[in-house]
Amino acid sequence: VETSTGETRVIEADVCVVAMGPWVHSCLAVVRLGGADDWGEKVSLLYDANQAVADEPAALFCAEDENGCHLEVYPRSTGEVYICGCGGSEYIDESRLLPGGDLDRAEAVSPDPKRVAAASASFKGLSASVGADGPRRFQSCMRPCPPDALPILGGVPGVEGAYMACGHNCWGILWAPITGRIISELVVDGVSSVDLKAFDPGRFMKRTSGRGRKMGSVNVGEQW
Repeated sequence: VETSTGETRVIEADVCVVAMGPWVHSCLAVVRLGGADDWGEKVSLLYDANQAVADEPAALFCAEDENGCHLEVYPRSTGEVYICGCGGSEYIDESRLLPGGDLDRAEAVSPDPKRVAAASASFKGLSASVGADGPRRFQSCMRPCPPDALPILGGVPGVEGAYMACGHNCWGILWAPITGRIISELVVDGVSSVDLKAFDPGRFMKRTSGRGRKMGSVNVGEQW
């Protein structure tokens, strides 16, 4: 663990649950998981509260427009409006997320001004009364989406007591309850009531060849 002072500390544990979103690569490299490199950088906007929105909230899911956006418009109970689907997402290579990369931590992720401008123009066209003054805030985040678009859930092959819970794409809130149940069952009972074959972290590992060094069922070092 690296502290805020830059000090590195080792914390002993019987069980470790890795739930680091796109930065799971920092751990994947350690356990020699590879191939999960389809992460996308997403822009979103937040507009000031509007009484008309609070009185008559309506979510909108728009087709792609001339600005390259396919806006998803979510009103909040406060009258604020959250918007995503700004288009033009940049897909991020694994190396940029690893320590030393230009996106190795959340605060390094910044929104693309071109996509902010495009989405702002698109929303203003939908609602001049709400969108006229532009967004109060705009931000960017990393969408953790494995190549097969399925979450990574379960035990790490060859590493006793290590579990992974990540890669939920943009559906993390919906996946949260069942993910919590799965991981708690694994930690407490050692087995989940949910069939996890499709979500096995080992699906991104290189399986063992006939000869060479191994870590469980995974190749480690030279193989021949």
